[in-house]
Amino acid sequence: MKYRTLGRSGLRVSCLGLGARGTFGAGTSEEEAEQVLSAAYELGVTLFDAAEASARVEKMLGRILRSKGWRRSSYVITTRVHWGAPPDRGLSRKHLLEGLRGSLLRLQLDYVDVVFAGPRPGPAHNEGMDPTLRLLRLEELVRAMSDVIEQGLALYWGTAGGAPGDVMDTFAVARQLNLVAPVCQWAELPPEPRLFRHLGLGAVTWSPLAPGPPLDEESPGNAPAKGRPRCPVAPGELQPLAQRLGCSERQLGIAWSLRLEGVSSVLVGAETPRGLREQIQALQVLPRLGPAALRELQPLLGGGAAPS
Repeated sequence: MKYRTLGRSGLRVSCLGLGARGTFGAGTSEEEAEQVLSAAYELGVTLFDAAEASARVEKMLGRILRSKGWRRSSYVITTRVHWGAPPDRGLSRKHLLEGLRGSLLRLQLDYVDVVFAGPRPGPAHNEGMDPTLRLLRLEELVRAMSDVIEQGLALYWGTAGGAPGDVMDTFAVARQLNLVAPVCQWAELPPEPRLFRHLGLGAVTWSPLAPGPPLDEESPGNAPAKGRPRCPVAPGELQPLAQRLGCSERQLGIAWSLRLEGVSSVLVGAETPRGLREQIQALQVLPRLGPAALRELQPLLGGGAAPS
């Protein structure tokens, strides 16, 4: 396993993280989930990602972590506070604090290492909004996250789902008011390079060949929502290059994701330890992903690769 710094923070995370939502599916038993989590930990995965909107997943992850007895300093837990469900829809201070405290109860933890907070994906959340009101809402977000850090409920915070302009304005508001600024982002690929180059925000993301997060997260207690397909290429389109590199298409997608500028960790999910090991073998593909292969992938997947 390789490790990277999470954005501009001093926190080191495994370059591959385990997405609990993609691992603890509706048909996955706790015993099966425990086997995958144990295999991930033994293989050097230290980042485990959950979400406030996935109550069942957080509860299962919390029970497994408690039963394993691993040192708390040996792993990193990230969770996301979303736009919520009626009547608490939105990123109000109330929803942010209560949502995170609910996550901590379900995870059976005193704190999470990173909490992500962000609006509903897409421009609708601020479309036509008065500019002053928009900045006031960003200020409310930043103040709430600063209080979360101050109270020890989380060690770092990051943005999630925001447009690049919103993220940059959020960072600017934090700096202007001398509050705690985000250190990372939970983002789709490819991440906006400016956010890493100018603000130092590392990206926690997922492979383009994996299903993305659902458009409508379920509220705590509901059944998990289905992910939305986000693969930009047709099935088999990467197969010729994958065969030449001696890997699977999924491994190629993960390796490509890791080469993108600003990516700190790529989330993977698996229903079995064998499936997890197959994905982690993508690390062996990284040295083979040279300039020629990256140029071939560019028109298919987009994005810019980080320097070797």
